[in-house]
Amino acid sequence: MLYACVGDQKRAPLAKGERTTCRDCGGLLTAVMPVENTPHWRHKAGDCDPWSEPEGPWHLGWKELFDMSCREIALRDPMTGELHRADVLVGSGTSRATVLELQHSSISEDERNAREAFYRQGHRMFWLVHIHSESSFLGTYFSMSLDFGSRVVNLDGKEFAVMRWMGPSKQFIEKWKRASAHVFFNAGPYIFYLAGQGVASRLGGPFRRGEFALCALSRDEFLRAVRWEDSATPQ
Repeated sequence: MLYACVGDQKRAPLAKGERTTCRDCGGLLTAVMPVENTPHWRHKAGDCDPWSEPEGPWHLGWKELFDMSCREIALRDPMTGELHRADVLVGSGTSRATVLELQHSSISEDERNAREAFYRQGHRMFWLVHIHSESSFLGTYFSMSLDFGSRVVNLDGKEFAVMRWMGPSKQFIEKWKRASAHVFFNAGPYIFYLAGQGVASRLGGPFRRGEFALCALSRDEFLRAVRWEDSATPQ
């Protein structure tokens, strides 16, 4: 976790050896200050959120675009006691509460379904999936697939381009097409909204395997959508 409460201040660690208590589980937290990565807090007895993953500059950069009060918010299922920390939660306690999950690493479909089932209880949910090529050809296949000229459809004032995945396996794009939450891809400075099943049907779908539709938007448009200040997500 990148932030913890030290006294009455929620912040990242400042120095190696710092300690504090996790407000969510009461466990001991110690400061980790990597030479080449992002400072963070580590649970001595293991993270109380089993979905916790290593986080780096990409996560930090996006979290810092939101008020500290919206970052890493613990949510607990009142029936089961299950606890998970949303990367970002805006509008907490209102009808416009929105969870934003920042996904840098690969995730199985079972875990994606589990996270959606948990976070969509009383919340709208967005995924922001990092398209990068640090350890795979994902970024290359994604860029090869982008085609905003062949088949463009206007829907609710937004332009969607229908295209085909160019990689040898269609598993990545098919997994995210089946998501029940809104899915956005972040590739370099660009953000793309992926048409889910409902939107795809309005674009002439359902699409064939490997076929998908994207709508390009700016970072500011994405942030306004998360905060419910603008609609980048046709229903």
